[in-house]
Amino acid sequence: MGKKEKKPKSKKARIIVLSIVLSFVAVLLAAFFIIVLPFMIMSLKTDFITEDTGASLINTEMTAEQRQKDIDYMYDIVCLENPEKERIEQAYGISYDDIYNRYRDLAVNADTDYEYFSYLSAFLAVLPGCHNFMELPDYHSNAVNAQFTLSEIYGTQDFKDYSYSWKESFRDDVEDRLGYNCIAFKYVDGSYISISPDNKQLMINEEYVGGILISVDGKDPKDICFDVFERNVPKYDAINGCFFRNFLIYNDGIGEKHTGEIRLEDGTTVTIDLYDDPGFDIAISAAEKIYPELFASSEDVSSDDTGSNTTVTDVNSPDYIPSTYRIAKDPERKIVYVNSVSCDSYEGNRLASELTMALEETDADTVILDIRSNGGGSSTFVTEQLLPAIFSHDVTYTSCVYGGKNSHTKHFYGNPIYRILGTTMDDKSDFSTKGKNFYYTETFTVKGNAVKDYKIYLLTSFDTFSSGDIMTRICKEYDNCTVVGTNTAGEGVCGSIFQCYLPESHFMFVYAPTISIEHPDDSYFGTMPDIYIPYTVDEFIVRNDILNNGTNPNSYEVRQQWDQTLLRVIDMAEED
Repeated sequence: MGKKEKKPKSKKARIIVLSIVLSFVAVLLAAFFIIVLPFMIMSLKTDFITEDTGASLINTEMTAEQRQKDIDYMYDIVCLENPEKERIEQAYGISYDDIYNRYRDLAVNADTDYEYFSYLSAFLAVLPGCHNFMELPDYHSNAVNAQFTLSEIYGTQDFKDYSYSWKESFRDDVEDRLGYNCIAFKYVDGSYISISPDNKQLMINEEYVGGILISVDGKDPKDICFDVFERNVPKYDAINGCFFRNFLIYNDGIGEKHTGEIRLEDGTTVTIDLYDDPGFDIAISAAEKIYPELFASSEDVSSDDTGSNTTVTDVNSPDYIPSTYRIAKDPERKIVYVNSVSCDSYEGNRLASELTMALEETDADTVILDIRSNGGGSSTFVTEQLLPAIFSHDVTYTSCVYGGKNSHTKHFYGNPIYRILGTTMDDKSDFSTKGKNFYYTETFTVKGNAVKDYKIYLLTSFDTFSSGDIMTRICKEYDNCTVVGTNTAGEGVCGSIFQCYLPESHFMFVYAPTISIEHPDDSYFGTMPDIYIPYTVDEFIVRNDILNNGTNPNSYEVRQQWDQTLLRVIDMAEED
């Protein structure tokens, strides 16, 4: 038989083939522009940020009109664009317009630009959102933030010049404030207790340490949360029914003068002058990393050049000492205790491996996961590293959030890099659609790898925040987990934080532009535990005594001398 002749392809078939080829090319081009090109651009910007291109001193002196533009800009995008503004005002019991008027007058009429920056910082701390934070101007310090490369201005010489010039401008103001005595109070279970801050370079009024603040200008300290100039954002204490700041930072000579009453440890009451200055707060809380030379002393300088103080940075090395977690085994009770102070994905895989080994060696039935000091970090640490090691089955938590549309949120959430980093954006996320808000959905999934159904107790506190709050929300979805402690600081289910800058000064700040639809109260009340056990003043005193005696109070063994929440959970585990 002869060979069959090939029939020529029909016109329709050729069109179909051509369409497939063109579609494939279109997909490749789209992938290039959406995925490859943005990362190439980001890489170039990152190179510029890390490259020492130098910086020039420029004139940063601001007019009242420029200051007004900055504070109006901040108020607009952080507060007025927040779709839950009225609900937050009602929860706080405040008027944001009144707060704006107060801080506008203070900032615009500030005597120096450092004072102006300080008032902006205090103003940002009471605007909607618990991530709110003003960055001291320092280009290289701020550049390590992941969001730094997402805005065009950060990767420019202009921004570097502004940052460098402000840093130089503020140096004398920061140094001047370090010359005043610090009087600091920490909030514990409805009371503010005078403490000695960790920074040993500060001058402290030691005679008041251990005393309890009774009143400020005749007011109960629990009622002044929104009056003080603080960089710490408000948190909510459900038992005492009040909002509070983690710390009240006063000094003895600069800022607004107040009259305070302190009940000392011996029972006597003293009346003292307390000066509230937001620039003092910044100087003692954040300036050490920017101006280390102002804090250095001869005792800080080591003459040891042998390298004996070097640390092992390879997380896979057997000599590596983890900095964000500790694991303790209690084989008699079949308990494994994990203390995680940060959602650090760098150490997450090692933590999961060591935790799995500890569970096997202990033949554990119970895991106590302590995140009371966990200030957040990477959500992948939660979903892909830590929780899979102790969950025996899969758990999914979905959060839908929304926020106001403006040019900066459009740039951030519309950026393809953000989608690549893990956010699933629904069809309502298109900024071209009608409506004043945009929406997107985040889904957190844990693939459980544990070999048995461990009973899990998650310990939370007012310092459990951001990704720590995400962990809490996911654990509440898991049948075998009980959350114990206080409500968290929240804002783990609000989307991602956004790094922004002010148009006139170029000051950088951080905030979260969205809020959870299902749990809008997460941004101000946090996530409530299943069993509420507060950290008490008595515990604080005993813990402080242990610390002053030179013992680490945070180990599993020593905690059993003072930590009533842990003791209660151990009892519950043994009863189970």
